[in-house]
Amino acid sequence: MRRNQKLIIRLMVLVFIIVNLVLVSVDDDGKVMRSVYVSDWNKVYQTNLYETVEAKGVVTYSREDYVYFDKSIGSFDTFLVEEGSEVAKGDPLFAYRIRDYEETEALLTYELSKIEGEVSAIEDAIAEMVAYQIPKPSVPVMNDKETDNTTVVITQPDPIELEVMKEQFLIQKEQELAAKNEQKKAVEERLKDLQDGGDTVTIASPIHGKVKEINPSLNDPIMVIESTELQVSGEVNERDRVKVEEGQKVKISLLESGQALQGTVTSVSEAPQEVSIDTKSMYPFEITFNEEETLDSINPGYHTKLTITVKEALNTPTIDKGIVQQNEVWRLNEKGIVEKVNIQTGIQMGKELEVISGLAVGNVLSTETLPSSYESMPFITPLKLQQTPWKEVGEFKDWKKYMLIGMLVR
Repeated sequence: MRRNQKLIIRLMVLVFIIVNLVLVSVDDDGKVMRSVYVSDWNKVYQTNLYETVEAKGVVTYSREDYVYFDKSIGSFDTFLVEEGSEVAKGDPLFAYRIRDYEETEALLTYELSKIEGEVSAIEDAIAEMVAYQIPKPSVPVMNDKETDNTTVVITQPDPIELEVMKEQFLIQKEQELAAKNEQKKAVEERLKDLQDGGDTVTIASPIHGKVKEINPSLNDPIMVIESTELQVSGEVNERDRVKVEEGQKVKISLLESGQALQGTVTSVSEAPQEVSIDTKSMYPFEITFNEEETLDSINPGYHTKLTITVKEALNTPTIDKGIVQQNEVWRLNEKGIVEKVNIQTGIQMGKELEVISGLAVGNVLSTETLPSSYESMPFITPLKLQQTPWKEVGEFKDWKKYMLIGMLVR
């Protein structure tokens, strides 16, 4: 009897399954409600993502300045420094005697007067342009020509365009004025040195640094001054050259000590160090340490690992790259429907992928790739019992008290 009951139950279950399968297969009008079972999902979250370029570098002095001596203006007298000497900007490096003192003084005086005239002319041009008032837009003027029955419309120039032209003119003239003032300052210093020292003139150091080389034969350059300010010199291949730009942040890691410092890309060469068909092109670049960094324990020649941040996205919507198929993901919307969403992505950092458009922080996504036929179908998800608070009833304070109150109220 019991065996017959089990057999009947099995037959009923089998018939139930077969009937449902038949109903679903013949349901062309969509009257039978179908649901998608989504076993796992993730939410769109917010984080910081970075795209970086790795390179090697070495600590060097930031620049070298070459000092020259024009033999046509006088005869060399003496060096005032030695190789290895530290000099400040403006310190005397060497002295020479002028051949024709009065002629040189007159020439410098004339040159100074000429530059002062040019400075005055530029300042007048700037003052006139600053005072110029751009006319307000007016109604076009209509002019009828009776002779040929034509109408000529006279329009005023666009005020915005005139404002741009005015700004461009002022910027150009300010640059010219700055250059002329520098030129004027240099001539004034030469004239003052000449008048103070008579026929003996000294040449000053252009930078703060160390005397790297002196040429006793007086061949140019007569002296090389290297700055004591440190920088990092590196190089990147042609693939990464298009990504690296001035102003980008750099993490500088010293290979020996592991010390990490911060810097900024200050220059990137447009030409490779060496051009050859058989070798890869490498482009040099330079990095300046940030002002707050302490460099007392760092010397030229230290090798470094460089991490250049070429792109960054801060507090950006982020998803796992593995759930994206051909720029599409499956979103579980608030209406309980599965929908396929096209997204635009950006920076990839490991498995994390930036979402530029198509999703918002908090959107729920299926981690599974679903068949396209599941589009717009309702979904169900497994109950995650481990996240239900009733399993942790013992952790709630006074739970017995509130349970008793509930029973009495009932």
